[in-house]
Amino acid sequence: MIPLNPDWRSKIQYLDTLLGTLVEWAASRPEADFMTLWDETIDPEWLPYLAQAGGATKQEMALAACAVARLCLHLIPEGENRPRIAIETAEAWAKGYASEQIHEVTLAAYAAGRNTFTVASASAFAATAYAVYAATNAAAAANTVNHFVNSAAFAANSVAYALQAGIGSQIICATLRKHLPFERPPRPKGLTIWQRLAEGDDE
Repeated sequence: MIPLNPDWRSKIQYLDTLLGTLVEWAASRPEADFMTLWDETIDPEWLPYLAQAGGATKQEMALAACAVARLCLHLIPEGENRPRIAIETAEAWAKGYASEQIHEVTLAAYAAGRNTFTVASASAFAATAYAVYAATNAAAAANTVNHFVNSAAFAANSVAYALQAGIGSQIICATLRKHLPFERPPRPKGLTIWQRLAEGDDE
């Protein structure tokens, strides 16, 4: 589970010039906590930025981007293994294994994608490339505001290309939420059985 960054609202402000619509939406709901915004966001391209503002690590962002790219693998021509290898390499880095080949496999997957002739297939290659870019960026040592924005941007680009490839936004949102599980605040004491059931607690 990902511990929530208590400073998440100020982190969102860093995105003002890049993603003003998300900033405006969050600002219009000052009473909403992070999990409310996280659960109600229907634009999958916003979720990576929210996740990083909430405290998701660079490794967690890379794994989420890879999970989105995996949704597109069925669109890759049969026998073409470079996107899968690129994703697996990025995932290996995010899980703490050596991955000196990240940059090379990214370029290989991207170059292969330039030779495709359908929007879906080309978008699938691009989603893969940006998923690995998320890991490549995550491997950098810098911890600046620009680095913060870029890490989320690469994951969001993976999402954008998955959308272009025809992957449904609800599926992408569910995938991101599954791979970026934030700790939810404890429920108030004294809830009735009906309130607990409404929240999915059947104990």
